[in-house]
Amino acid sequence: MRTNSLKRKLAEGKRVCGALVEFNCPELIEILGHLGYDFVFLDGQHCGLNPESARGLIRAADGTGMTSIVRVPRNDPSAILEYLDAGAGGIIVPNITTRAETEAMVAAMKYPPVGIRGGFGRSRASNYGITQTQVEYFTKMNDEVLAIPLVEDQAALANLDAICATPGVDIVITGPGDMALSMGIPGGWKDPRVQAGVAKVLAAATTAGKPAMIVALDPADGRALYAQGFRVLLVSACAVFTSAARDFLQQVGRQ
Repeated sequence: MRTNSLKRKLAEGKRVCGALVEFNCPELIEILGHLGYDFVFLDGQHCGLNPESARGLIRAADGTGMTSIVRVPRNDPSAILEYLDAGAGGIIVPNITTRAETEAMVAAMKYPPVGIRGGFGRSRASNYGITQTQVEYFTKMNDEVLAIPLVEDQAALANLDAICATPGVDIVITGPGDMALSMGIPGGWKDPRVQAGVAKVLAAATTAGKPAMIVALDPADGRALYAQGFRVLLVSACAVFTSAARDFLQQVGRQ
């Protein structure tokens, strides 16, 4: 059975940093793991990642000791189940706006009697039933899998305290880009109204004793976000690659 290294680090009060990988490339995930990233964010909502293709990427993360977190396409128990059985260490559910929606996502990730997750004792996540009994696996996984609501809609701001305080929530992530869209401010990531919403998410998560997660746009932004109180940072692998590749081309002095 897998032990969730990210959950352990957060329980110890550590700051962590992960990579949002937009490409279904296991070698890239292995490289990030060897570089020391704490977790990888795999995207089943925007980047074409289905449960079958997720297996190889999760396996790559496991091989380097990174925790794999998958953003599922919707708050649907059947969709959540497939990624969990593939071995995901955590699930991010998008567009959470109420406590009821948060309770539903948590229930989908937990085995009875805590939740409603369907039992399969020979999944990849259970090491195919070889290394432990089903009872041992079901019990341990209820404690290991990270439940992460994504707060990215203006409508959620009125319900933040209830969302963050929902039993079973481990991390709260906010998405300034979609928050801006929901406010009618396309591209308004740094708009004061959007940043006020982001600050409310951080405050509510902190009050509830939950680490808050956000994307860092660059190293300076990441340092500022850590100082602000965010304990879980994400960086886009595409953005890092693009920046480094452009910088090399500009500095190499080709004719």
